[in-house]
Amino acid sequence: MQTDFSYAKQEEIKKKLRAGTFDANQELIDLIRLGYDPVTAKELLIKVIKSHKDDLYEETKEAKASEERGNVAFAAVIMITTFLGMFGGNNGLIILISIVVACFCGYYGNQENPIPGMVGYAIAAMIMPFACGFYFKGRSTILNLEILIPLLFSFGPGLLIKYILSQILPSD
Repeated sequence: MQTDFSYAKQEEIKKKLRAGTFDANQELIDLIRLGYDPVTAKELLIKVIKSHKDDLYEETKEAKASEERGNVAFAAVIMITTFLGMFGGNNGLIILISIVVACFCGYYGNQENPIPGMVGYAIAAMIMPFACGFYFKGRSTILNLEILIPLLFSFGPGLLIKYILSQILPSD
């Protein structure tokens, strides 16, 4: 009598669970036909199902952490580029600092596929000082809401390029 599943058998059961074609009763009957003790087969199935649930939990936990990192990185890029765009002028060093920080945030926020994040955020950081300078040129007062217009002009193309590159480049 067999007392444990092989790795291939565990993966086969997990594949059925992912696909939604798993039938516990049929699987139990198949295992008994293969020579497993009914009690042992049931315990082994429960063990594999619990292992599958743990795997799903870990995948969900990692996806949530990745999403949180992406949101933090996006917020950081917006705050930094807005601050430097409004108060830094079109100074080359300030633009370079903004681009470097945006690349770092793009890498931090998109660790599964960092190139699109880095390029998209760098383009947005590159455009932002010029968009702010162009939009606020010759104005003595601005409304708080008006900062959204240069943000749209800079982050629109940046996020579009990020999306296109993320569809083209495979994630590792």
